[in-house]
Amino acid sequence: METFECIKSRRSKRKFLAKEVPDDLIGKIIETGKCAPSSHDCQPWQFYIIRDKKLKGKFAETGYEENKPIVLSCDFILLICVDKDKSPSRFVEDGVIAAQNMALAIHALGLGSVYLSAYNPDDSLRAKEIQDLFSIPENNMPICMLLIGYPDPNEKLENKILRDNNDLIEYR
Repeated sequence: METFECIKSRRSKRKFLAKEVPDDLIGKIIETGKCAPSSHDCQPWQFYIIRDKKLKGKFAETGYEENKPIVLSCDFILLICVDKDKSPSRFVEDGVIAAQNMALAIHALGLGSVYLSAYNPDDSLRAKEIQDLFSIPENNMPICMLLIGYPDPNEKLENKILRDNNDLIEYR
């Protein structure tokens, strides 16, 4: 898929088929995450693949209840964490940039994903809950996650209306 087409056609998918994503595709997704730029090229990422149904169920009960059907139907959760020892001041940006790379790769591979935040600077308990649930070391800060699977072709998505460039650009 051509780069601009991939970027313009990527959409959040919230309905998935009951079909497992093979490990070679997961490897390709991870490869694009580790190619993301990072502060001072510190490459602070740690990626966790969560497929266990019980863990996914427990996760859905930790403040993500509105997303429970998506969590339970996706093939796996890709949890993006950043080692705060390697990236003490830019860890959120480092994690989100890696997630965007992976979201585009997921789409280009014919898979679907939806982004969920994990880090909230006003709620440190959210990240701690996720760390405890998935046995994540304290220095690996959960930033976000992608719920991933084969998209259900019957999912109806509303047309995405983008703002006009003239509303977005100011020349100085």
